[in-house]
Amino acid sequence: MKKLIYLLCLTMAMCFTACSDEEEKIPSVKPSNTGTMTDKDGNEYHWVRLGNLDWMAENMKGGKPFYEYTYWYLGYYEYATVKFSMVDDRYEYWNTFGNVYTFDQALENCPDGWRLPTDDDWKNLESALGMNNKELDKLGWRKGAGLLMTQTLEQGTGLKLLFGGQMGFSPTQNIYNINDESVTPMGIKEYGMYWSSTVDKAYEMQCVYCRRIMPYLNEVERTSSTTQNRWLSVRYVRDAK
Repeated sequence: MKKLIYLLCLTMAMCFTACSDEEEKIPSVKPSNTGTMTDKDGNEYHWVRLGNLDWMAENMKGGKPFYEYTYWYLGYYEYATVKFSMVDDRYEYWNTFGNVYTFDQALENCPDGWRLPTDDDWKNLESALGMNNKELDKLGWRKGAGLLMTQTLEQGTGLKLLFGGQMGFSPTQNIYNINDESVTPMGIKEYGMYWSSTVDKAYEMQCVYCRRIMPYLNEVERTSSTTQNRWLSVRYVRDAK
């Protein structure tokens, strides 16, 4: 009897391990083509072809850097073990994570021949990276594609989405005597947040679909964000030629 129980436990353990391995198996995806492109300011970026779309492989930096015309309301950003001096490291943020944009700025800064990705463009990418079609239209966190989106070219996809968090606006306090809106950083190094151009018509105020990724998580969040008081990262896309 003890031997039978032992065999049953061993079989269940082997089954659980096999299922876990299958769930954690990440497909190998390589771009079918790569190249470079240039924005309106002359900054050069790499791009990768995944599915039938070309995606920028670096966060957009063009346009006036956000820190030149906004005020950093939060002096230091700290979350868990992550510390980031927003006063001293504004240029470091731009150099590491690229620029961040309001929704209107994201639309205006499109390089010639490129576009701000639609919600369907993001779904196209997620499908090309192996996300199950049943997951694509869901809101919230959906299984698959997350880890592939952060891979370097040496590792696989070359898309290399970054974890720059996002910026938000809040009224400047009077003691600073600055007639501008101030920027409050959120989620730096904890997640990446990217615009799409597709409006979510479920809300009265203007909201658009966005994508969020997190380190070491093989999921992608499809969510709506108001276009007010939000500056997010940008990747532009074009149809493969």
